[in-house]
Amino acid sequence: MGSVSLDSYDDDRVSVISRNVAAAIDAATFGEGSWDQVPAILSEAFPGSWGGLANMNFSESRLNFLSLQNMDPAFAAAYAEHFAYINPWNVYWGRIKGTTIAASEEVSPAQNFSKTEFYNDWLLPQNRAVAAAGMKFVGESGEVVNLLVHYPLSKSGVYDTATVKVLTNIRGNLQRSVNLARLLRMSVETVVAEAALVERSRGAAFIVDGSRRLREANRPAARLFASGQGVAVRHGRCYLSDAVADDRFAAALEKLSRGEPTPISRIGFRTVAGAWQVSVAALPVAQPPGGTRLALLPLRRMVLVLAVDLGSRGMDAGGLEALGGSFGLTQSEITFCRRLLLGETIAEAAERLGITLGTARTRLKAIFHKTGTSRQAELMLLLVNVS
Repeated sequence: MGSVSLDSYDDDRVSVISRNVAAAIDAATFGEGSWDQVPAILSEAFPGSWGGLANMNFSESRLNFLSLQNMDPAFAAAYAEHFAYINPWNVYWGRIKGTTIAASEEVSPAQNFSKTEFYNDWLLPQNRAVAAAGMKFVGESGEVVNLLVHYPLSKSGVYDTATVKVLTNIRGNLQRSVNLARLLRMSVETVVAEAALVERSRGAAFIVDGSRRLREANRPAARLFASGQGVAVRHGRCYLSDAVADDRFAAALEKLSRGEPTPISRIGFRTVAGAWQVSVAALPVAQPPGGTRLALLPLRRMVLVLAVDLGSRGMDAGGLEALGGSFGLTQSEITFCRRLLLGETIAEAAERLGITLGTARTRLKAIFHKTGTSRQAELMLLLVNVS
């Protein structure tokens, strides 16, 4: 009996590979396996190739998930840190509006960008695996899920057809997995957002993600949006009424949604209707149930936003006076809190109150201790909530 060529991919062999990949997808979907197994099985099935599974947000230039198998770890790290963001194929995938399966040599050959850093410094050194087949799923909020197999150009004559068949066969499994992950993620994020608003029923409080998309809002916030003053909602996204303040708001959301530090915690601005102060703080990312279920579509960081109409609330001392009984603040400490709530810096508050900057800092430390806060941003969130 003659041996079967490793480069022979008849319907039976394609069927076996498809079943193995589909089983790995289903196992990862229900938390019984790792997503790494999906590209690993593909790379094993096509000798000389490497497999990849990624979740990329093209609009925010953020890599949410990455698994590269049968690849030198140094190249995988380099892709995550740099090459993912300059990958010329992003242009092709970015134009696609729906689920697509394609072989690169047919739609966007690597030779088209042979003079790029991506091609010469990252793609070519890896066994000259410049040909590929891939499948793209369009997710929500700019997410794109890609499943890819890269192989040498010399193999494309055989591999192109076989890999496209496999990807077509397992398309339904991956689509169902992505849909289930979306539902689970939305459920978990909604619970987190609702919990963050439970204790903030008095002031206008709402939850947004990094793209300004409104996730949850309490009743005062809903009334604020309806008034069209201070904060507006357009096409499901939140905007501040002042252009300069809104630019700062966008910059803060971008940083906080990435888990990066930002000096922006409060944004003060004026409109024809009055003065406003908006405070922002990142919500903790909850650990979802199910282990690997949300690895491919991880939970998104959300931001708590508190909006205060200083014109109507800045003169109402009732809420701040209540701090005296709740936290044992002195009258001078309550007065100092009121200056901070009006948007003044520590130095400005010291000047207004006729005290030295050193005294102001000492007073702030005392307030921190009594209120159980450790940063000015935390204190401001507390003041906004009780004022």
